[in-house]
Amino acid sequence: MTSTDKRVIRTREALGRAFEELALDHDYRDITITKLTKAAGINRKTFYLHYNSIDDLVDTFADVVTDQLTTIIHHHAIRDVLAHPGSLLDEFIVFSTKHSAIFNKVLFADDYSAFARRIERSLTTVLAQAIQASYTVKRPDAFIVARFMIHNALSLYGYFAEQPGPFDRDAYKSYVSRLNLSGIRSFLT
Repeated sequence: MTSTDKRVIRTREALGRAFEELALDHDYRDITITKLTKAAGINRKTFYLHYNSIDDLVDTFADVVTDQLTTIIHHHAIRDVLAHPGSLLDEFIVFSTKHSAIFNKVLFADDYSAFARRIERSLTTVLAQAIQASYTVKRPDAFIVARFMIHNALSLYGYFAEQPGPFDRDAYKSYVSRLNLSGIRSFLT
């Protein structure tokens, strides 16, 4: 079976949906392969044909999130992002709103912190490379700026997502833009 085999795709999608459903109501340590396979409508043996463990499944999920957020970063030239930071944040908000419940759980729940750090590190690397491609800046400086920008965007998203009422996207964009632009001006010229 290859990854383009329709059965493989259906099984992986079923496992992904089952994980998302279980993650919303269960702590990470409480999700078992038995619960996962029952929710996905598959047997244990089939699970092990695709993944070695639940950690392996969640690593794959983290990779998918990272890939989708990387695509958002690559849609924008870094110089344009710094001139108009709201455009990148708008796409991020659309993505995160579309997947808000599971996105919030994996990125902000303590028991998923290892996966959140993995996503943040990967996005930092992608953004640092984009910064270096746009500016004459040393690698460590590009990583510091990228880490600062990614961390601010994710931390403030978590804060605004926890507030009662609808997500205040304008306030979110304003805070992230102000923090990031004031913090990186001394690095990028």
